[in-house]
Amino acid sequence: MPCPTPGPGLQYTLISSSDVQITSSAPNQSRSESVVGINPKNSQNMICASKKFIDPQKYHFTISTSFTFDGGQTWTESQPSLQPGWDGMTDPDLTFDLFGNAYLMVEPLKFGTDLTGMGMYILKTVDGGQTWGQPVQLHPDSTDDKQWITSDMNPTSPRQGALYAVWAANTPLRFSRSTDHGATWKGAGNSASGSQVWSEQAYAPSVCVDASGWIHIFWHVPGSQDIRYTRSTDGGDHFDPPISCVTGISSLTNALPTTNGWPHFPNATFRVLTLVTSCAAGSTIFVAWADMRGGVSRIYYRMATNGGNTWLGPANGQPLVPSYGQPGQHHFHPQLSPAGNGAIGCAFYEFGLKNNMYLIDVIATYSCNGGQFFTTPIKVTDHPWDPAVNAPFSHGDPNVTFIGEYFGFDASYDNFAVVWTDTRTGIQELFFDLASIHLIRTPIHIPEEVATILAGVIQDGGGIILVDGVIIPIPPWDPMIDILNAIAAMDAVKRIQNVGAKQALTSLRHIIANVVREERE
Repeated sequence: MPCPTPGPGLQYTLISSSDVQITSSAPNQSRSESVVGINPKNSQNMICASKKFIDPQKYHFTISTSFTFDGGQTWTESQPSLQPGWDGMTDPDLTFDLFGNAYLMVEPLKFGTDLTGMGMYILKTVDGGQTWGQPVQLHPDSTDDKQWITSDMNPTSPRQGALYAVWAANTPLRFSRSTDHGATWKGAGNSASGSQVWSEQAYAPSVCVDASGWIHIFWHVPGSQDIRYTRSTDGGDHFDPPISCVTGISSLTNALPTTNGWPHFPNATFRVLTLVTSCAAGSTIFVAWADMRGGVSRIYYRMATNGGNTWLGPANGQPLVPSYGQPGQHHFHPQLSPAGNGAIGCAFYEFGLKNNMYLIDVIATYSCNGGQFFTTPIKVTDHPWDPAVNAPFSHGDPNVTFIGEYFGFDASYDNFAVVWTDTRTGIQELFFDLASIHLIRTPIHIPEEVATILAGVIQDGGGIILVDGVIIPIPPWDPMIDILNAIAAMDAVKRIQNVGAKQALTSLRHIIANVVREERE
């Protein structure tokens, strides 16, 4: 459902606070590929996770987590333990369940001439991220990679609280689910955990759950022109055959220059891909991606209503914010999240020439009308950051650097938590900000109202008045004329410059308007 429609003289706006540094690292502990989750039982408790490098030049890393219990003002780092035989971990993703437990999905690694995966595992915390339990194996295959996890948080769902995990990296789509708070896992139908759903090749799938408990999975194979989609309407027992829900996109892989096989923007060396992100609000589902049509990367999206039955808009999607973005400023790595009040939030990176340097800002926008359009974006970052600073070598290649292929974004009722990689300290660190949806009053022009009042009601002759856009009839000699005189009197002091006095007058003016309405109803 969209956000509630604000009343007369009111409008929503997105406001970010000051950036907060989460981690304090040594130069070899570069941080990237962050995720963040907000505890549904306590919005002051959040957990984030990211890669934490061990040797940036060799591309060796593990995963570290941090937690907060004061809404993100302060963070404490915690470290999930490496198990015997694990050299590191990669590609974290994180979700809370309805009961305030959080689940961290990781891929353990062996270090050698390159990285060797060791399957998929889940770690659980029951204390807000302070400690982590022993890992539970989902699947043991060395080809497992590019994972995502979510929880069914919908009160109208028959499978409320279920956990769903997906992964693929130019491999068949694999799936696992748990209905007992992560204790045991199984695949589609009666198959084993991690069994393939479909045999076609998938890459970095994104999963979300709608209000009916239907599971929606999207993916884009880099270099292709389609976004593929499948769903389950029965909690993962069966999946629909995949379809192309978006066609004719311009993948970054095809449009950008490459170095040793990796796409990158001009004037940059960090690798970048078109990857999908998705979310659900009610029975409407959304998918977004970075698209290079027109010679510049912009965020595009497509939405479907009725649980994915009705796809809206052009088959190749539509720009998220059509009028936003200067030439040469590339938008990429979009992240979607639904807020509890019905808003759909999207955050993304913006890379381009800023202050005579090629830098990155974090940008955020949202929709309060079910995705029909998104508001003018705001900058979340206090100032842009340099992706070339302290950047690890991708797979040990000094010509291709790494800032991660996603960053953290989650929502509570009317707040969006953002966690990103930032180099303002000279080291790749994690930074946090909270972008909040505020309901504000739009300016009321008292002189216009006074003119309307005097035109119809002067000398107690009766007539009509206009208060906050509401037409109110006033009979002759009506006692409401005294209140109207009070409104007119306020016009005489509207030029007061003191801020506190102005706020007091504004509050009084709306109280009077409400009294007028109540008396006339």
